[in-house]
Amino acid sequence: MYVLLYVDQDLQPCYIQGTIQEINDKLRTRWINGDIDQEDWDYRVNWQLLGIEDGQLTPMNHVKAHTAPYFEVI
Repeated sequence: MYVLLYVDQDLQPCYIQGTIQEINDKLRTRWINGDIDQEDWDYRVNWQLLGIEDGQLTPMNHVKAHTAPYFEVI
C-alpha cells in the first residue's frame, strides 16, 4: 500500500492511495482531466511517494517517476 502526495493544478495538496497500479491509474485520469499542472510536474518535484512499513508511512527512496506520469518502485 502506498500514498502519493502531490500538488494539484490550483497548488493545493492532494493524495492518492493504493497499490502502485491503482495510483498510476488514478493519476493518469487526473492528468488527462487537467487536474494536475503538466508543466509544473515536468519542472518541479511537487510530489512525494510514501509506503507503509512497520505500520507507519515512510518516504520511498527508490522511486522512478516518469513524465506520463506514472511511478515505479525500484
